[in-house]
Amino acid sequence: MMGRRQFLEGGLATAAIVGASQTSQATANNDSAAALRSTGAAWPLRGSEAFHLLSKEVGDKMAIGVWSHPNVDPLRAGAAGAPLDVVYVLDGAFALGPAATICMLQSADIVNPGYKPVLLVGVDYPVNATNGRNRDYTMRDAVPPSLAKYVEQTPQIVPGGADKFLSFLENELDPIIRRKYNTSDRPAGIIGDSFGGTFAFYAFISQSKLFNRYWLGSPGIFTTTTDHVARFRNTLKQPLVHPTKMYLSMGSKEMAAGVDFYEDMGRNYNRIISALQQSASSRLTWSSKVYDGGTHTSTFIPAMNDALIYLYGNSSAA
Repeated sequence: MMGRRQFLEGGLATAAIVGASQTSQATANNDSAAALRSTGAAWPLRGSEAFHLLSKEVGDKMAIGVWSHPNVDPLRAGAAGAPLDVVYVLDGAFALGPAATICMLQSADIVNPGYKPVLLVGVDYPVNATNGRNRDYTMRDAVPPSLAKYVEQTPQIVPGGADKFLSFLENELDPIIRRKYNTSDRPAGIIGDSFGGTFAFYAFISQSKLFNRYWLGSPGIFTTTTDHVARFRNTLKQPLVHPTKMYLSMGSKEMAAGVDFYEDMGRNYNRIISALQQSASSRLTWSSKVYDGGTHTSTFIPAMNDALIYLYGNSSAA
């Protein structure tokens, strides 16, 4: 058994060794810090560029981020190669990065090759500006009184401006994107989650000529005095403006986890799926998934991945 003196001497020796090690490590850290130089800019999303656009339709400044696979590089003036289909990414400030990652990974898939290169266009609001998604992504009478207190925070973001935001995409932003980049003349896709899914829903029932592919991720469709799902059902009964692909998603814990407004979304999601199941439209192909155990937030990434593969993967002809 170690005596008290041996214990103390051993402890002192260990402390000396640890102290010397920490001193050496601190010196190394200081050397590393001296070699580290800030670029003065945020870490960029490689293969992207960004700009601001003042929208007359919305009456607000919009932040736009554009990305394509670096091997395609349509961001260069006079870029060669096949023109790219355009995909609009709502909530682009945080959603463009994951969408770009998914597209990069799918383009490198050697088991299921054939993923189409696309031009991703993220749409959001400038840094430190008011986020207008509650205003721009929602239809009139889209938000019930029980939820209005959460979203009607300032007069600038009162819900109900989806018609103006759609006009912005159609008449202001898309013509610039088509002129500036090497894009195809085919309709665009639009991907959105939560209120972004609400806007994708609205763009579809409006039968905008701009879009032919949609991701409705956890769409915020609520029970109000306007039956928006009935309008969706009626849209399916009419000839669609384009042959269309649609992917819909929601988490199981959104639909049944005790949060009233999420459960209301779940009920209306089921009504949307029922309308699709009863539709005889020959111009619409669609798929949907309820993510087991998924919440409103945790479902976002896996659902976006599945949506982009379904819409633009090797079996995505539309």
